[in-house]
Amino acid sequence: MNILGINEGHMSSACLIKDGKLIAAVCEERFTRNKNEQGYPTNAIKYCLEAGEITNEQIDYVATATKELQPVLEATKRYSEFTIKDYLRENNDYWKPKLIEKREVNYLELFPEKKNENYDLSFLKEIKDGESFITNKELSKLFKKERIENLKRQLNVSEDKIFFIDHHTGHAHYAYFMSPFRENVLVLTADAWGDGCNSSIWIGNGNNLELKHKSSDNSLARIYRNITLLLGMKPNEHEYKVMGLAPYATDYQSDEPYEIFKKTLYVDGIDLKYNEKPSDNYFWFKERLEGYRFDGIAGGLQRFTEDIMTQWVMNSLKHFGLEKIVLSGGLALNIKANKAISELEEVNEFFVPSAGGDESQSIGAALYLMNKLDNEQEFHEPTHDYHGPGIDNSSLTDLISEFNLEKDFEVKHNISNLEIAEFLRDDLIVARCVGRSEFGPRALGNRSILANPSNIKNVTKINNKIKYRDFWMPFTPSILSERASDYIKNPKNLPSPFMTIAFDSTELARKDLVAAMHPADYTIRPQFVDKQSNLGYYDLIKKFEGLTGIGGLLNTSMNLHGEPIVTNSSDAIHTLINSELDILVINKTAIIRKKI
Repeated sequence: MNILGINEGHMSSACLIKDGKLIAAVCEERFTRNKNEQGYPTNAIKYCLEAGEITNEQIDYVATATKELQPVLEATKRYSEFTIKDYLRENNDYWKPKLIEKREVNYLELFPEKKNENYDLSFLKEIKDGESFITNKELSKLFKKERIENLKRQLNVSEDKIFFIDHHTGHAHYAYFMSPFRENVLVLTADAWGDGCNSSIWIGNGNNLELKHKSSDNSLARIYRNITLLLGMKPNEHEYKVMGLAPYATDYQSDEPYEIFKKTLYVDGIDLKYNEKPSDNYFWFKERLEGYRFDGIAGGLQRFTEDIMTQWVMNSLKHFGLEKIVLSGGLALNIKANKAISELEEVNEFFVPSAGGDESQSIGAALYLMNKLDNEQEFHEPTHDYHGPGIDNSSLTDLISEFNLEKDFEVKHNISNLEIAEFLRDDLIVARCVGRSEFGPRALGNRSILANPSNIKNVTKINNKIKYRDFWMPFTPSILSERASDYIKNPKNLPSPFMTIAFDSTELARKDLVAAMHPADYTIRPQFVDKQSNLGYYDLIKKFEGLTGIGGLLNTSMNLHGEPIVTNSSDAIHTLINSELDILVINKTAIIRKKI
């Protein structure tokens, strides 16, 4: 049975599940090079079908994530096209009139320059002034008809093969079936919004996942998103920067902002309720947080987030009498909140999959449909996250010639892991573009920039000359799985294959991995690497360990700031020539910058 999974919303993506096995999964942004791409994932679908060696005619079912998408958000491509100034204009010219001044504004008239050519949205021209784009169910119904027609046009499939899957059902099925657990599992989802809901609770056993509770009052992710904008950063993208900034704040700076956040949401049993419901999630906080330091606001927000999430998890575990948990949805990307959850006495086992955001909706929708159509079908959860396109060596020689690389670089073929490890030992910065690319937001060795984690100077070098990142943001380590206990405090022996949980560091880590941890609180967001998940990457780290005694590498994604992670050789060379990377490794070929 061939099931094509599609996510058309934020972080559009596609996947193919073939006879219970995930064959391919990739985000559309990896092809268009437009970060957070949304809309119909044309290129991602094409790749998945090619990877599965099937044609459109061999698609048995199409699982499309999210039943109700707001057509005006797709018309403006809000998530992928908006700048910080656009989000500010949206708040000032739409949300403020609507929520505070109680007057209606036509959203489409605010952004005439933003267009999405994926769909026929001509029906939006008939929207009358004053009609609400959020609550109008008829608009979603009209758009759903266009989504069906578009799928039929693009894939040449009949309508009876197309299924639309509830948003949080997708999140839950992705989290559960991608986890190693199959018995008495509490599955939690939490995000900003999707199909009338922003959090849900499920219990998983075997192939059965049962919904126990849903809520539309968990606005934690929306608050976090709006505070990101309030701090001058881009919503739906830079929340991780706010999280990274938070540990720099002292209690003195964050105490009062924390109390302001605390006046809003609170946990009541397994639900979330309001002490005081803000009139909106931007101006209400802007008025009350005026005059507080930026780091204090970040620190107060992060503390509030951790308090809410841990209380909700603890109450839910106690309520259902469970001790095993998996988590997905946008809030699952908050690795510091995950750390706090992992440390709860009530938690015995905890797993967070690699891509908690909406990009994983394509996989979750496909898994739900597979399970619904054939409850006896066993899903073979992967031991790795390398589901994207591989590297084709055939074009590399032409690319080297096209970019005239031999003028400034030495090209060396058949490079060994020992030679790469020697470069890293000598504090050269190496980009590794090998094999199939990772799915989701984390680079896990195959599309990574690597460095010696024991030299703190490498942080400045990568930030200033390659990634152009904010100075306060930490890097992360890839650690040999057998060395994990040397570097992190993990008494429950929780798995961390995807950099989705933070841990406290050991004294040895503060020596060996000083450049790959948070410099303010010394926490680590590790990737455990073993032979089964990625033999080539494991061998590279092992060779580095043999030279230095250090069982890990500094690892950050291979991309320039603001761009998606690279996909192919051309993307990798673009990153090389627009930065000061020392070495680019593409499969077995090393492109080495000549010394001046």
